[in-house]
Amino acid sequence: TASASTANVCLNASSQNTSLAYSATTGAPTTYSIVWNASPTNSFVAVTNASLPASPITVAVPANIAAGTYTGTLTVTNVNGCTSTGTPFTVTVNPLPTITASASTANVCFSVSSQNTSLAYSATTGAPTTYSIVWNASPTNSFVAVTNASLPASPITVAVPANTAVGTYTGTLRVTNANGCISSGTPFTVTVNPLPTITASASTANV
Repeated sequence: TASASTANVCLNASSQNTSLAYSATTGAPTTYSIVWNASPTNSFVAVTNASLPASPITVAVPANIAAGTYTGTLTVTNVNGCTSTGTPFTVTVNPLPTITASASTANVCFSVSSQNTSLAYSATTGAPTTYSIVWNASPTNSFVAVTNASLPASPITVAVPANTAVGTYTGTLRVTNANGCISSGTPFTVTVNPLPTITASASTANV
Protein backbone atom coordinates (compact mmCIF):
# COMPACT_ATOMS: atom_id res chain seq x y z
CA THR A 1 0.00 0.00 0.00
CA ALA A 2 1.86 3.06 -1.24
CA SER A 3 1.22 6.71 -0.46
CA ALA A 4 -0.67 8.70 -3.06
CA SER A 5 2.26 11.08 -3.38
CA THR A 6 5.92 11.44 -2.55
CA ALA A 7 7.32 14.10 -0.28
CA ASN A 8 7.19 17.35 -2.25
CA VAL A 9 10.38 18.87 -3.63
CA CYS A 10 11.43 22.30 -4.86
CA LEU A 11 12.67 23.28 -8.30
CA ASN A 12 16.39 22.59 -8.40
CA ALA A 13 19.19 22.94 -10.93
CA SER A 14 20.67 19.73 -9.54
CA SER A 15 19.19 16.25 -9.40
CA GLN A 16 17.59 15.35 -6.10
CA ASN A 17 15.69 12.55 -4.38
CA THR A 18 12.30 12.32 -2.76
CA SER A 19 10.64 9.45 -0.92
CA LEU A 20 7.54 7.33 -1.50
CA ALA A 21 6.30 5.70 1.68
CA TYR A 22 4.44 2.40 1.76
CA SER A 23 2.80 0.69 4.69
CA ALA A 24 2.08 -2.93 3.81
CA THR A 25 2.77 -5.65 1.26
CA THR A 26 1.28 -9.06 0.59
CA GLY A 27 2.64 -11.94 -1.47
CA ALA A 28 6.27 -11.25 -0.50
CA PRO A 29 7.32 -8.85 -3.27
CA THR A 30 11.07 -8.52 -3.72
CA THR A 31 11.45 -5.99 -6.54
CA TYR A 32 9.69 -2.87 -7.74
CA SER A 33 9.28 -1.00 -11.00
CA ILE A 34 8.13 2.52 -11.82
CA VAL A 35 6.94 3.90 -15.14
CA TRP A 36 6.15 7.58 -15.72
CA ASN A 37 3.33 9.28 -17.57
CA ALA A 38 4.64 11.14 -20.61
CA SER A 39 2.53 14.22 -19.81
CA PRO A 40 3.54 16.72 -18.66
CA THR A 41 6.81 16.34 -20.57
CA ASN A 42 9.55 15.17 -18.22
CA SER A 43 12.87 13.37 -17.95
CA PHE A 44 12.04 10.98 -15.11
CA VAL A 45 13.75 7.63 -15.67
CA ALA A 46 11.81 4.38 -15.43
CA VAL A 47 12.88 1.86 -12.80
CA THR A 48 12.75 -1.84 -13.67
CA ASN A 49 12.88 -4.67 -11.13
CA ALA A 50 14.98 -2.83 -8.56
CA SER A 51 15.36 -4.48 -5.16
CA LEU A 52 12.45 -3.43 -2.93
CA PRO A 53 13.80 -1.59 0.13
CA ALA A 54 12.08 -1.11 3.45
CA SER A 55 9.76 1.91 3.27
CA PRO A 56 10.26 4.49 1.88
CA ILE A 57 11.26 3.97 -1.73
CA THR A 58 13.71 6.60 -3.01
CA VAL A 59 12.50 8.38 -6.14
CA ALA A 60 15.06 10.24 -8.26
CA VAL A 61 13.98 13.68 -9.49
CA PRO A 62 15.97 14.92 -12.51
CA ALA A 63 17.79 18.25 -12.52
CA ASN A 64 15.92 21.28 -13.83
CA ILE A 65 12.58 19.53 -14.12
CA ALA A 66 9.84 22.14 -14.43
CA ALA A 67 7.54 22.95 -11.54
CA GLY A 68 4.43 20.79 -11.76
CA THR A 69 2.90 17.48 -10.75
CA TYR A 70 4.11 14.25 -12.36
CA THR A 71 2.50 10.82 -12.17
CA GLY A 72 4.30 7.51 -11.81
CA THR A 73 2.92 4.00 -11.54
CA LEU A 74 4.47 1.56 -9.07
CA THR A 75 4.36 -2.21 -9.43
CA VAL A 76 5.99 -4.91 -7.30
CA THR A 77 7.02 -8.43 -8.28
CA ASN A 78 7.68 -11.53 -6.17
CA VAL A 79 9.96 -14.55 -6.65
CA ASN A 80 7.19 -16.36 -8.50
CA GLY A 81 7.33 -13.68 -11.19
CA CYS A 82 3.88 -12.41 -10.26
CA THR A 83 3.46 -8.65 -10.69
CA SER A 84 0.98 -6.46 -8.83
CA THR A 85 -1.52 -4.16 -10.44
CA GLY A 86 -0.17 -0.65 -10.85
CA THR A 87 -0.43 1.87 -8.01
CA PRO A 88 -0.33 5.47 -9.27
CA PHE A 89 1.40 8.17 -7.25
CA THR A 90 2.43 11.76 -7.86
CA VAL A 91 5.59 13.83 -7.44
CA THR A 92 5.03 17.56 -7.01
CA VAL A 93 7.87 19.94 -7.88
CA ASN A 94 7.14 23.31 -6.30
CA PRO A 95 8.32 26.58 -7.88
CA LEU A 96 10.85 28.70 -6.03
CA PRO A 97 9.50 31.87 -4.44
CA THR A 98 10.78 35.21 -5.72
CA ILE A 99 11.17 38.71 -4.35
CA THR A 100 11.84 41.92 -6.26
CA ALA A 101 13.96 44.05 -3.97
CA SER A 102 15.62 47.43 -4.41
CA ALA A 103 19.27 47.39 -5.44
CA SER A 104 20.20 49.30 -2.30
CA THR A 105 18.88 50.31 1.08
CA ALA A 106 18.28 53.89 2.12
CA ASN A 107 21.73 55.38 2.73
CA VAL A 108 22.93 56.04 6.28
CA CYS A 109 25.64 58.19 7.82
CA PHE A 110 28.53 56.98 9.94
CA SER A 111 27.45 56.60 13.56
CA VAL A 112 29.05 55.46 16.79
CA SER A 113 25.67 53.93 17.66
CA SER A 114 23.84 51.11 15.94
CA GLN A 115 21.14 52.22 13.52
CA ASN A 116 18.62 50.85 11.07
CA THR A 117 18.03 51.36 7.38
CA SER A 118 15.34 50.00 5.09
CA LEU A 119 15.30 47.74 2.04
CA ALA A 120 12.18 48.20 -0.06
CA TYR A 121 10.66 45.45 -2.17
CA SER A 122 7.84 45.66 -4.66
CA ALA A 123 6.65 42.15 -5.44
CA THR A 124 6.83 38.52 -4.39
CA THR A 125 5.69 35.24 -5.93
CA GLY A 126 5.29 31.82 -4.39
CA ALA A 127 4.01 33.17 -1.04
CA PRO A 128 7.29 33.59 0.85
CA THR A 129 6.90 33.81 4.62
CA THR A 130 10.46 34.28 5.87
CA TYR A 131 13.66 35.97 4.73
CA SER A 132 17.38 35.51 5.27
CA ILE A 133 20.35 37.81 4.64
CA VAL A 134 24.01 36.91 4.40
CA TRP A 135 26.78 39.50 4.08
CA ASN A 136 29.89 39.59 1.93
CA ALA A 137 33.01 39.40 4.08
CA SER A 138 34.68 42.23 2.13
CA PRO A 139 35.02 44.99 3.04
CA THR A 140 35.48 43.81 6.63
CA ASN A 141 32.33 44.42 8.64
CA SER A 142 30.28 43.29 11.61
CA PHE A 143 26.89 43.02 9.92
CA VAL A 144 24.95 40.09 11.41
CA ALA A 145 23.34 37.45 9.21
CA VAL A 146 19.57 37.03 9.41
CA THR A 147 18.11 33.52 9.20
CA ASN A 148 14.46 32.76 8.49
CA ALA A 149 13.02 35.90 10.05
CA SER A 150 9.34 36.59 9.45
CA LEU A 151 8.94 38.54 6.19
CA PRO A 152 7.30 41.92 6.91
CA ALA A 153 5.42 44.10 4.51
CA SER A 154 7.87 46.27 2.58
CA PRO A 155 10.34 47.57 3.62
CA ILE A 156 12.63 45.11 5.38
CA THR A 157 14.54 46.68 8.29
CA VAL A 158 18.31 46.21 8.02
CA ALA A 159 20.45 46.66 11.14
CA VAL A 160 23.68 48.62 10.70
CA PRO A 161 26.21 47.96 13.48
CA ALA A 162 27.72 50.77 15.52
CA ASN A 163 30.98 52.21 14.15
CA THR A 164 30.59 50.56 10.75
CA ALA A 165 33.25 52.19 8.61
CA VAL A 166 32.33 54.44 5.73
CA GLY A 167 31.87 52.34 2.60
CA THR A 168 29.49 50.15 0.64
CA TYR A 169 28.54 46.70 1.89
CA THR A 170 26.79 43.92 -0.01
CA GLY A 171 24.16 41.58 1.36
CA THR A 172 22.23 38.79 -0.35
CA LEU A 173 18.53 38.40 0.34
CA ARG A 174 16.64 35.11 0.03
CA VAL A 175 13.04 34.27 0.87
CA THR A 176 11.48 30.94 1.82
CA ASN A 177 7.89 29.75 1.60
CA ALA A 178 5.81 27.23 3.54
CA ASN A 179 6.95 24.43 1.20
CA GLY A 180 10.54 25.04 2.28
CA CYS A 181 11.46 26.34 -1.18
CA ILE A 182 14.14 29.04 -1.17
CA SER A 183 14.51 31.78 -3.75
CA SER A 184 17.68 32.52 -5.64
CA GLY A 185 19.78 35.22 -4.00
CA THR A 186 19.07 38.90 -4.61
CA PRO A 187 22.11 41.12 -3.91
CA PHE A 188 21.72 44.61 -2.48
CA THR A 189 24.02 47.24 -1.01
CA VAL A 190 24.15 49.37 2.12
CA THR A 191 26.15 52.60 1.83
CA VAL A 192 27.51 54.26 4.95
CA ASN A 193 28.33 57.88 4.13
CA PRO A 194 31.03 59.96 5.87
CA LEU A 195 30.05 62.78 8.19
CA PRO A 196 30.70 66.27 6.83
CA THR A 197 33.47 68.30 8.44
CA ILE A 198 34.35 71.93 8.79
CA THR A 199 37.63 73.50 9.87
CA ALA A 200 36.88 76.77 11.65
CA SER A 201 39.24 79.37 13.10
CA ALA A 202 39.97 79.06 16.79
CA SER A 203 38.41 82.47 17.38
CA THR A 204 36.33 85.11 15.72
CA ALA A 205 37.76 88.45 14.61
CA ASN A 206 38.26 90.71 17.63
CA VAL A 207 35.77 93.51 18.16
